[in-house]
Amino acid sequence: MSDERESERTVYIIPPNFIETGSILGGIIKIRNAIESLIITLLILFPILKSNSSLTVKIVIICLTALPVGLIALIGIGEDSLIEYITNFFKFLRKRRVIKKIVIPKEKLKTKKIYMKDSELNDEIDPEKFEVIYYEDDAEVPEGAITAKDTVEVNEIAKDMEKAKFRIKEQESLISYIPIKKIENGIIWTNDGRYVKIIEIEPINFLLRSSKEQKNIIYSFASFLKISPIKLQFKVISKTADVNKHLQRIKSDIKNEENEKCRELQKDYYELIKRLGSKEAVTRRFFIVFEYESLFSERNVEYKDIVSMLETTVRTAKNFFIQCGNNVISHDNEDEFLADIFYTIFNRKTSVENGIVEHSKEVIAKCIANGRTIDDIEVTELLVPDKIDLTHRNYIEMDGVYHSYLVIPPRGYRSQVVAGWLSFIINAGEGIDIDIFLEKQDKVQAMRKIGQQIRINRSKIKETSDTNTDFDDLDNAIRAGYFLKSGLAANEDFYYMSIIVTVTASNLKDLEWRVSEVKKMLLSQDMDIFVCDFKQEDAFLSSLPLVSMNKKFFSKYKRNLMTTSAASCYPFVSYEMSDDNGILLGVNKHNNSLVIVDLFNSKVYKNANMAIIGTSGAGKTFTMQLMALRMRRKDIQVFILAPLKGHEFYRACSNIGGEFIQISPASKNCINIMEIRKVDKANSVLIDGTTLEHSELASKIQKLHIFFSLLIPDMNHEERQLLDEAIIKTYNQKGITHENESLIDSNNPSKYKEMPILGDLYEVLRESEQTKRLANILNRLVNGSASSFNQQTNVNLDNKYVVIDISELSGDLLTVGMFVGLDYMWDKAKEDRTKEKVIFIDEIWQLIGASSNPLAANYVLEIFKIIRGYGGAAIAATQDINDFLSLDGGKYGRGILNNSKTKIILNLEDEEAERVKSILHLTETEIMNIIHFQRGNGLISTNNNNITVEFKSSQMEKELITTDRDELNKILERKKLNYK
Repeated sequence: MSDERESERTVYIIPPNFIETGSILGGIIKIRNAIESLIITLLILFPILKSNSSLTVKIVIICLTALPVGLIALIGIGEDSLIEYITNFFKFLRKRRVIKKIVIPKEKLKTKKIYMKDSELNDEIDPEKFEVIYYEDDAEVPEGAITAKDTVEVNEIAKDMEKAKFRIKEQESLISYIPIKKIENGIIWTNDGRYVKIIEIEPINFLLRSSKEQKNIIYSFASFLKISPIKLQFKVISKTADVNKHLQRIKSDIKNEENEKCRELQKDYYELIKRLGSKEAVTRRFFIVFEYESLFSERNVEYKDIVSMLETTVRTAKNFFIQCGNNVISHDNEDEFLADIFYTIFNRKTSVENGIVEHSKEVIAKCIANGRTIDDIEVTELLVPDKIDLTHRNYIEMDGVYHSYLVIPPRGYRSQVVAGWLSFIINAGEGIDIDIFLEKQDKVQAMRKIGQQIRINRSKIKETSDTNTDFDDLDNAIRAGYFLKSGLAANEDFYYMSIIVTVTASNLKDLEWRVSEVKKMLLSQDMDIFVCDFKQEDAFLSSLPLVSMNKKFFSKYKRNLMTTSAASCYPFVSYEMSDDNGILLGVNKHNNSLVIVDLFNSKVYKNANMAIIGTSGAGKTFTMQLMALRMRRKDIQVFILAPLKGHEFYRACSNIGGEFIQISPASKNCINIMEIRKVDKANSVLIDGTTLEHSELASKIQKLHIFFSLLIPDMNHEERQLLDEAIIKTYNQKGITHENESLIDSNNPSKYKEMPILGDLYEVLRESEQTKRLANILNRLVNGSASSFNQQTNVNLDNKYVVIDISELSGDLLTVGMFVGLDYMWDKAKEDRTKEKVIFIDEIWQLIGASSNPLAANYVLEIFKIIRGYGGAAIAATQDINDFLSLDGGKYGRGILNNSKTKIILNLEDEEAERVKSILHLTETEIMNIIHFQRGNGLISTNNNNITVEFKSSQMEKELITTDRDELNKILERKKLNYK
């Protein structure tokens, strides 16, 4: 029952516009429409009735004219009355134009009154920059005409006119059309004297949070709204993911890579990113826009006070959004950040290939080449496209991209919503932007108006029969009024909200399809939306992040709501995991963003460790190898320990130029467990200065005790002490003591002496009756079936990609082999703290599960705890969650999970899923997803955000790491054909 209660989502009320009047029949018909319909119908009826036609003809004419026109006027068109619609149409015809990016010298903008003849004209001014208007009469010439000295030669028509009178009117330029004066100190100065600030918010994966968490987030967001500026604009921009930075890094990696096989893999990865970026990937940015609001309406405010007030608002927002789980993103150059926002909006296509910095350099270089100075360049000249086409009723064209603006009418909202209810629009797809405008109203005035309207509606309902259609509407209106009134009494604020949706596409066909899909999507949610016919320009200017929605626009399309209802619109719901310098994992299934992870980014992740959990066949090995190959591609040193099915790793290892080490009784490969490896401390000395000396022999002996505890689990304390003495004696026989200088080979000071092997220790153990039992057990590794362990190290340990295969070992030798491999990896990982390295441990339950022992498990846990300090990452995979958490009550398994900032959960069986749910605190929705995951899908959990991912691989990568039988058969058949 508790789970059921927790799964119930809080419902928020968005009441109808209670204060607004001007409707009849319970709000079905607007009074204005009714009056217009009556007047228009009468105007049409009057001449018809006055005509001499027969009654039948009059009735037919009335049915064909007055009735349909009157009905259209009564219903209206969209939210407009018929006369409004016609007025908007003629305004559009008058104002439609193409605004170009032209530069007009300031001295040419001065105008004077003039009357002139065509003979007085000259060609000093570029005629393309001005509009020539001709007048027949002197009285028609307006104020501000330009003198003859400043005019251009007229065309042939003007020359044919005697005494042609005219003025030259400055053409509109995009540079002056955009209402931005300048950008300075991270603040936008608008042409109407306002100061605007924009902050970028990092979203969270709100939809996968539990209902309790969602409720807490909405509460924190509502707290922010209560102290926020009066006017707010929340803007969400979605576009095709810009993968250029990632592609540039790949190019750099290709250039620096020396291994030819690895270079081929890098080129293949480059093409994969390019394809995903152009076809599938979407990225979103979230902004809050607000303006400086004077507290005391003072006129002479100093600029420093404005800056201080805006920065205070930003700091306050940061504190409240931390409570929501969001971060306010900081930018190194705030002015560049603001310019980039507008540049992206105006140049959807160009901005993908050419960033704001490169574009600005090009514009400035062109201006200087034309003899202009940097001071002459206005900021809007760096932002705007070559032109904006405003000649179409239902879309605008900018930078070769078509923009259509839609608005949700006041009656287009659902009255009951849940937290984050706008997410279906926000996650709709590439090219769907949303602007949410909130304006806080005066509480005293709102309370007074609501009280008045309640009294009016109550008096109306008394005169209305309960069978009348108006009764229910009036009753609902009264209820809504009391809801608003109770909200104000409960210290909530009264808001008006308006929402604009921008749909963009590269061609008209796609634009029409997307607009149609958006309408269908909202209709499926019992909502309404329509295109701003003949008002695209007003919608475009309103949607700019300047918190300046057209007043008539806002008044017409606003909807009233209270603080908690406004907070339910929480828009920061589309979490993206996209690090510039990371590796691609796949595509976010909720919002189609690329999942690019840089585990070594300490600003984002507290540690670089990861745990991968999934049932058999869920794709753990595939996912692990995919990450390993891509990390090697980035020149990160990769170590893989493969305790089971090691052959699955061989194909990828050999094709990337890696080192495949097989530890088994039948193998010639050997890593000497008794080897003390020389560590290059040069970088540590440069970083830390003189380092503290510690006995390398003592450190090695500690590891050997773990090795022998795995080999001889029933060893008692006395035998452990005797073993310790025997180990020390064995090293002493080679001239090695606790003094580190004794390790150095006198013949070759750059190397250590030859190290003892297990056979040397075996001989020492045989010397005493008390250690003969230990010697007899060790004999299998010295003279028996596993004598391959009794050799000096004979493999290349410096390769960038090393796989240690111990899958041929069984029983107690498996854990021993795992430890030998892990000991080598750990030694290599600690060599240089400045280099990134990753240790992958497949089937880690073998080392920390019930079949292991506390010493070995603690050794693994220690790696996860401290590898971060050596610039490394440990990534573990397990399929048996129960065994993983069995040793010492799950102490070691939980320790590894707690020290892994990132987890990947693949498909699990019901029982395992429930156990993971309790450990990782997942929701019921997430668990249901995990149980039903197909291969290639998983849940990534990091930084309190969970996202569902479809892992993506190229065909080359798939062929290198797939274990699927059908896919292997296809590879085999193709290679047979190639061989023939």
